[in-house]
Amino acid sequence: MDDKLIWMWLSLHFGAGSRIYHKLYSHFGSLEAIYDSDDADVAMIEWLDLAKKKKLLDKSLSHAEEVIEWCEDNDVDIITPSDSNYPPLLRLIDDFPAVLYCKGKLPDFENTLCISVVGTRKMTIYGQKNAYELGFGLAKGGAIVISGMALGIDCTAQKGALYAGGSSVAVLGSGIDVCYPYQNKLLMDKLINVGAVITEYPPHTPPNGTNFPVRNRIISALSPATVVVEADKNSGALITAKKALAQGRMLFAFPGPVKNFSTEGTNQLLMEGANVATCAIDVLEQFLDKYSNLNLTASKERPVFEKHLKVASSFDEVSFYGKKEEYVKPKVEEKPKTIERFDTSKLSEDEKIVYDAMVFDKPNSYDALVGLNFDASKLASILMMLEISGAIESTPGGYYIKK
Repeated sequence: MDDKLIWMWLSLHFGAGSRIYHKLYSHFGSLEAIYDSDDADVAMIEWLDLAKKKKLLDKSLSHAEEVIEWCEDNDVDIITPSDSNYPPLLRLIDDFPAVLYCKGKLPDFENTLCISVVGTRKMTIYGQKNAYELGFGLAKGGAIVISGMALGIDCTAQKGALYAGGSSVAVLGSGIDVCYPYQNKLLMDKLINVGAVITEYPPHTPPNGTNFPVRNRIISALSPATVVVEADKNSGALITAKKALAQGRMLFAFPGPVKNFSTEGTNQLLMEGANVATCAIDVLEQFLDKYSNLNLTASKERPVFEKHLKVASSFDEVSFYGKKEEYVKPKVEEKPKTIERFDTSKLSEDEKIVYDAMVFDKPNSYDALVGLNFDASKLASILMMLEISGAIESTPGGYYIKK
C-alpha cells in the first residue's frame, strides 16, 4: 500500500500535534504493520486508550482518499515522513507531523539556513522596524525566514525577506485553502510564488485559536534557531521560544526598552539566557561554519524603512513590492449606522454575543470585550472566527472594526 495513503489515514484519525505517530512506528516497526494491526495486536498496546484503539482499528481509507484527490485537483503537495523532501529537522521531534500540505516550493533544508522569526501581533514601530530589517538582512545574507504569516512581527519579517529578493516559508494554523488573517492574502500569494506555505491541518480547517500553539512547534522545529523580535510576557511567541529550547534549537531575542510592556517577554528571555540579536548578522555569524553560502557583507545592507514600510491602519494597505503590485483595498459604500451591515444568521450563539457587544464605526478593544463572561482563550477563538467570516476586521493595536 502507498505510504502516503497510510500517513494520511493516520493523520486524519489522530490529528495535529500528536506524539502517537512516533510511538506507533516504534512499536510496530513499519507503516504497513500499523495499518495491518488487528484486534489482538491493538489490545496489547497498554499506553493506547480505548478511543485511540477504536480509531486504529477503523481501516476505512475513504476520507484519506478524498483528501488526497482534493489536493491533486487543487495543486497542493502532500509531504510525509516517507518523502525525501520532508524537512530533516522536523523528523527529530517526537510530535512530528504525519502530513504536511504544501503550496509553493520548499527550500533545500539540508543546505540552506532557515531562521524562524516570531513576535507579537500588537507590535510597536520599534518592533516593526526591527522585524522588517531582520527579515531583509537574513534574506540578503542567504537565509530563509520561517514564520506564521500572522499580523504583526511574523508577516513583517516575511515581507522584509521578500522585498530583499529572498524567500520565506509560512506555517499556517488552518487548512491550506484558508488564508488567515485574510489581510495577508497578497503575502500568501507571494509566498506561494517565491517560497512556500505549509500546514499540517487538512483542507477547509478553520483557524481555531487552539490550532496556533500546536502549529508553533513546527515553526521552531524547521530551523536551527528562532528569533523573538518583540513580545510581551503573555505573547504566544513565547510558546514558540519554549518549544525551540525544548527541541534543542538556539534562541535569540531582541532587547527592548526597560519596563516597556511590549518588550517584557523578550527582555525576560534575555535574562533567562537567550542570545542577544540586534541585527541579522548576530544570527548569521553563528552558522558560518555550516553554511558556505552565507554572506555577512550583503547582510549589512539596510532597507529604506520609511520608503518601503508604510505604517497603515491595516496590513492589506501596505505594499512591499512596488506600485505595480500594490494591493488596493476596495472601497466600501458607507451605510447608515442604524443599518446592520453583516448578516449574522450564520454566526454561532457565542459569536453573536461578541458581535452584538461591539459598536459600529469605532475601534473595539480586546480589553473591552473581556467582560463578556468568556475566558481569554475562548474569546480569542471567537474573534478569530468572526474575523475569518468577515464580520469584523482586526487592526494594529489590538482593535476590531465591526462590519
